[in-house]
Amino acid sequence: MTTNRTVPNLPDERLCWLAVREQLNRKARRRGVLGWLTALFGSRDGWEGNYWAEEAADLRRGTASGKLHAYALAVDTAAEALTAAERAHLRATGEVPAHFLAEVERRVAERRKRR
Repeated sequence: MTTNRTVPNLPDERLCWLAVREQLNRKARRRGVLGWLTALFGSRDGWEGNYWAEEAADLRRGTASGKLHAYALAVDTAAEALTAAERAHLRATGEVPAHFLAEVERRVAERRKRR
């Protein structure tokens, strides 16, 4: 989808991050076990239910922040591999190539394996 919006004069890595930030933010904040614990315990009355709901929410926020950090590093390295034509398209439209998100996911998975 091509848009006629103004693309800011930023480095390519930053433009890539701005183009995919919302999608990666949603992926990083998806509810897992901790999210469902928060939902279950948050609805309970009393001090104990609220305490555990807050603990689970803190853990979930920390996990999401770590995932976003991994995605940000992967976006930077994937942006370095863009061709001149892909960079020109990024600068003209503010959009990354169709394969870019798959490449970011591959780099994040590769990094997780190395841990």
